[in-house]
This record gives sequence, C-alpha cells and structure tokens, in this order.
Amino acid sequence: MRFVVRLFFGAVAGTLLLLVAAGTADAQYTSSVGLKPSSGQAGSSFTISWNFYPCKGPVTFSWNGTPMWSANTTLQQTSGTVAATVPAGAQPGTYPVTGTCTNARTGGPLGAGSRFTVTATPTTTPPPPATTPPPPVTTRPTRPGTTTTPATPTTAPPTTSTSPTTATPATPGTPTTAGTAPKPGELVLDRPSIKPGETLSASGKGCRPSRMVTLTSDGAEVGTAYTDSSGAFTAPIEFTRIEAGRHTVVAECGVRLTGAVDQVVTRSSGGQTGTLVILVFFVLAGITVIRFR
Repeated sequence: MRFVVRLFFGAVAGTLLLLVAAGTADAQYTSSVGLKPSSGQAGSSFTISWNFYPCKGPVTFSWNGTPMWSANTTLQQTSGTVAATVPAGAQPGTYPVTGTCTNARTGGPLGAGSRFTVTATPTTTPPPPATTPPPPVTTRPTRPGTTTTPATPTTAPPTTSTSPTTATPATPGTPTTAGTAPKPGELVLDRPSIKPGETLSASGKGCRPSRMVTLTSDGAEVGTAYTDSSGAFTAPIEFTRIEAGRHTVVAECGVRLTGAVDQVVTRSSGGQTGTLVILVFFVLAGITVIRFR
C-alpha cells in the first residue's frame, strides 16, 4: 500500500514539474515587427524593424501576403532592420506587412506583423485667371459747333481684406470616440482607451491642405499622414512604448491639434507558477512522511 501511495505522489510531482518547465520555455519565444514610418505614398521607402527568437533560417517579410524582403537571423542575432519600398502600383489603403521564420525548437512557424497605410498623391489645381470688366464710357450731350470728348472715369482698385482664420486646438481630455466627425481644429481618436497590440486611429480637421501631418506622443513619433484638399486627415497610431496611463497625442500640420487616450496594461501575476511550486512542496513532504512513518 505504501508503495502505491509513493508511486502516485511521485507521478503527480513529476507532472507538475513538467508543466512548470513547459510554461517557462514557451515564455521565451519572442516575435515582433515594427514599421517606420507606418504610412506613405506608393514608391516611398520605409524601414522594417524585427525581433525573432529562436529562429532557424532567414526571416521572410511579405507585403499583403506576397514575399518581398528577407533578413538573416541566428540564435545569437535575434533582431535587426530591413530597408523596404512600397510597391509602385499600391492603391491608397492599409496593407499587412508580416514576418515569418521557422521556430528552431518546435519546427513550426514563428511570425508577427504590422500594418502600412498607403496615402494618395496630393494634386494641386491652379486657380482660374482673374477677369477685369472694362470701365464704363460716359458720353456728354453735344451742342452745335462743339466736339464731345469722352470722359475717362477713374476707377479705384478694389480692396480685398481677408480676415485670418485661426483653428483653435482641442483641449486634451477625454477624446471623441468613433462615429463623431472631427470639427475644424479638433483631433478625434476612435476609442478612449487601448490595450497593448490594439489599433488606434486619429482623425483631424482644420489643417492646411496637402500637407504632411506628424503625430507624436510624449515626444515620440506615433504616426504620419497627408491632409486632403479640405485640410482633413485620418492616420493609424502605433505607440512604440507601453506605459499605463493617459497619453496626449499631438498632430502638427500647420496648426496644432491634440487629443488624449488611456493605455491599459494588464499584468499577469505568477500565481499559477507559485501554486504549482507549493503543490510540489506538499507532495514531496507527504512522500517523506509516509516513507519514515
């Protein structure tokens, strides 16, 4: 009977130790892909930053499912950058850029990805030429024996006054959520809070037409876009740092637009691993008590 009890407790302890070791091994896998900038016109250049471990063989990067670029990786060289170019025939829209390699431990695929937004090429239409109407001619009545000389009127040049329009930047606070179109001088974020890995989109209005917009947060660039002929834009936002709390997003486009978003970071505690270690301790203690009883 004692032998059966010892065998049972030994099997349970071994199973728990294998579960702990497997969880620790899986946690060592890393795979990420970043793009800078994350938007641009067809034919423009951008940089792919990658971090993969453990990889066997090169990392292959694809544009919208089509392999385009690659980078060499080893167990010692786990990260790097690759220079890339947007395909010349890409239409305006958002496309996935993915990286894939072979997991050196399992033999299966190890991949990650990001998204690139192709913007439209701005077009400039020249203003129509100004036309000036001919001045009116005044004729005086004639008398016998007199010659009428037409009077040339004096026309004062037209005076045009243009009052400058200043867009008032929005005050950082709770951003307007999706479904609300931005007003002039306003930056709208499509959600009030995000978690790591979730996408965020910003829309603004009141900028200068056909101008590049740079979006920053805490001094770091998080996105770029181009305004259309009405001074409006929409751009994806990607935070390079994950820090819990409220972050202000600033858009520079000739004027300054601001908005705010909350980053929510959920931390997984080590409760499961700690529980397994305690169970192993009690199982081993029970075996020892039965053995010397």
